Amino acid sequence: MDVQLSDIAIKFHNQISPVREIMNYADPNTLEAIGVEPKDFISFGGGWVNHKAPKGYQNAYLEIINNDQKFHYAGGYSPTPGERYCKEAIIAFESEIYGMKDLQPEEILIGQSSTQLTFFLFKILLNKNDKIMMLDPSYCNYPLQNNIFKPAELIEFPVIDSDFNYIANEPETIKNVVEFIDKEKPKVVLLVSPDNPTGGVLSDEFVNSVYEEVSKYGGVVVMDFAYKSLNFCDTPKYFSKKPDGNFITIHSNSKWGRNLGRRLGWLEAPEYIIKAFETFQSATMLCPDRMHQMAFTDYVNNSIKNGELKKYIEETKKIYKETSEVTINAIQEFINLPLIKPMGGIYIVVKVFENSAKFVQKVLKNTGVLFIPGWGFGSTLTQSVRISYGPLIDNHKLIIEGMKRVGDFLKNGN
Repeated sequence: MDVQLSDIAIKFHNQISPVREIMNYADPNTLEAIGVEPKDFISFGGGWVNHKAPKGYQNAYLEIINNDQKFHYAGGYSPTPGERYCKEAIIAFESEIYGMKDLQPEEILIGQSSTQLTFFLFKILLNKNDKIMMLDPSYCNYPLQNNIFKPAELIEFPVIDSDFNYIANEPETIKNVVEFIDKEKPKVVLLVSPDNPTGGVLSDEFVNSVYEEVSKYGGVVVMDFAYKSLNFCDTPKYFSKKPDGNFITIHSNSKWGRNLGRRLGWLEAPEYIIKAFETFQSATMLCPDRMHQMAFTDYVNNSIKNGELKKYIEETKKIYKETSEVTINAIQEFINLPLIKPMGGIYIVVKVFENSAKFVQKVLKNTGVLFIPGWGFGSTLTQSVRISYGPLIDNHKLIIEGMKRVGDFLKNGN
């Protein structure tokens, strides 16, 4: 008789996961099963960046690999909260790019990724009877992470109106969100800026108003800064805000440095939270990867000295902004459906005026073009799709071809 899965494993596995569906479309067998030739497939589903990592970053790994002593050291255990030298490189990075002042090594914990750090942070901060607030829409993986082990109550605040406008930064919205927080008193308010899936960048007024309100009763703003360096507009002041007992930030080198598979993330939080996190991390993953910390440290320190770090990030930002404009123009020319113009990140959301899952399946089957249904990101996107231009920064022609295929299909009355 086979062993049975735990109740939580069965519950979690049976939940429909947008992330799992997105990853499944990378399988040629999945495409063939729905009648799409892999060679004709154009995907706007991938949530990843596709620019080249800095050459200096690659050289940092080569230096470790080619040096017997360094390679031997890289194979040892790191301290559970991360190497101090890597924390000091993070402080230098934050100072160089965002002008952050007075961040201390004791306020940083290094982990495997922002995904892992977010999950652990939920478990450290939230009890079953607490509330966690997210904006609607928001990253589809968060509710799933919250649902593992004694989930807190999830409450959502909409930032897209009935006319399909991103309204988070409107004075009326800021007033309403403060009133909403005052009424609901969520222990955690999780914000993403730039956002996945809208590409929205929250204003200083929005973030400061939320921060001030949660500070009154002992709540906390948790900022996910995964796309922080792909911000197309003026840099908000909260990008350089230090952590405190009501403000915690989560970071990754995945997007800006194109290190998606070289997993490294870090948390900036007050020391007492870092200490609690350290205990939790030691019992689960033991320690972060030492080689990734060594390479990150060498690259950041060297690229600050030679002036390459700022230049690289600015050039990367320019690539994604230009690609977003190409994608917007192609959508408007060929599809002519309402969209929200991104202020950063790698995504655009488009209103399709029908069930998003059915729309995606219909378009994929008839055109070979993949969008991502918006239902998993919140109720405001149930009739919308997410379009990722991140993987196609080097192939603008494919972006245009994909939108033309979809536009031709829709014009035929489908």
